[in-house]
Amino acid sequence: MKKIFSMAFLSAFTLICWTQQVYQSERLTKKWETPAELKVPESVYFDNDRQVIYVSNVTGSPTEKDGTGFISRLSPEGKIITLEWVTGLNAPKGLGVSGEFLFVSDISRVVKIDIASAKVTGQVEIPDSKFLNDITTDKQGNVYVSDMNGDAIYLIKDGKYEVLTKSDKVKGVNGLFVADKSLLAGLQDRIVSINLQTREVKDFILNTGGIDGLVPDGRGNFLISDWLGNIHLVSPSQEKVKLLDTTPANVNAADIDYVIARKMLLVPTFSDNRVVAYEMK
Repeated sequence: MKKIFSMAFLSAFTLICWTQQVYQSERLTKKWETPAELKVPESVYFDNDRQVIYVSNVTGSPTEKDGTGFISRLSPEGKIITLEWVTGLNAPKGLGVSGEFLFVSDISRVVKIDIASAKVTGQVEIPDSKFLNDITTDKQGNVYVSDMNGDAIYLIKDGKYEVLTKSDKVKGVNGLFVADKSLLAGLQDRIVSINLQTREVKDFILNTGGIDGLVPDGRGNFLISDWLGNIHLVSPSQEKVKLLDTTPANVNAADIDYVIARKMLLVPTFSDNRVVAYEMK
């Protein structure tokens, strides 16, 4: 009896401490979370056409080519539709959809998956890359992928890659998003804008802190995560606003997505093995 009481007290104490330390803005309302059945979820992507959420599962080391990584599918309500939907990847991270295909960064390659058949139908190996991370696509079907450790961004077009930019101006680059004729890129302390015609790199939003995920909120602002557990709202015209901080609970916030039509923020928790959804005011 004493042992049961002690365990109950410890659980209650842990919950109280977690509630006191974790910060959640009044603008966020937690809607659901998946069971902890995912395997190191790094990135989430909401496919609006198919009304499904894709999740990349690293499973092991983020740099090991072990063939154990996979992609999961979730419903918009947080149900795991298919845990291992596409398997045989290494350490998949960034996700992006163009037409009938899902593109996934996988250490030193970008994998092309036919969504209808859930089959890998192609890949582009980038041998000079060091740590491919985030992915975004444009309306023309071009794919952009960041090389965080290589300080580079690659463009994949018609199954071939080229260097879009590579320099200290994109040092530590991770999160990407195409906005009109520019590519926005999240660095270690700022967001830069890259002109897709001239490829000139300019500062866009400063003093952001580290950036993993980078997505628009549909109101001219951007949501950024830092992997550690912080999520902020940033804008070129105002100071950043903290929305979430789960670092005291050792819960990460990796490559997020935001579903504008549903006002739904999706957060992959990496080593916590879940995806958590919040409604944002």
